[in-house]
Amino acid sequence: PSRTPMLPANLNGRLLACALGLMLALLAGCSERLEWRELKSPDGYSVMLPGRAQTVARDVEFEGQKLPVSMTSTGVGDAMFAVGVVQLPAAVAADAAARERAIAHFRDGLVRNIGGTVTTSAPAALTLAPGSPHGVRAGQSVEARGRAGADGRSAALAARFFIVDDRLFEVIALGGEGAIEQNALDTFFTSFRLQL
Repeated sequence: PSRTPMLPANLNGRLLACALGLMLALLAGCSERLEWRELKSPDGYSVMLPGRAQTVARDVEFEGQKLPVSMTSTGVGDAMFAVGVVQLPAAVAADAAARERAIAHFRDGLVRNIGGTVTTSAPAALTLAPGSPHGVRAGQSVEARGRAGADGRSAALAARFFIVDDRLFEVIALGGEGAIEQNALDTFFTSFRLQL
């Protein structure tokens, strides 16, 4: 089967290709209306997603180590929303430079997959509930533009990366240029919460 071009070729692409390749093909003719549903993940977060989510899990390689990753995703039409959770080794989670490398590794894979260029990058904050036992160690917001698909159509990526304790969370929206309205991005990103 052809590889879904919006997925990172080196790591998340393999993780998501089976689930998302079929899902995006099936959803191509669906209504663009987004019907948000709250997902409470066993990975300890909640998020609003449009439609029924699917989860896949596998190991991915980072700096010679295999890291367990789960990716939950859904989409409508030319828009896809996903949350990935990467279990980081204690040494990576504890070291600021290693945390930056981990975020860069996953971010660059996503951008590379759409043949893209980062258009904006900034620190990102994740608000924790009062009394939360978790600690946010890093956060980054990224937007990128590129091309995807056999026809080379324009593609847009918006993502947030958070390292919380010893886990990296990827909160990802991908779609054709203009396929995801700003209010949908706001709903998706602001709904991401860690559970106590």
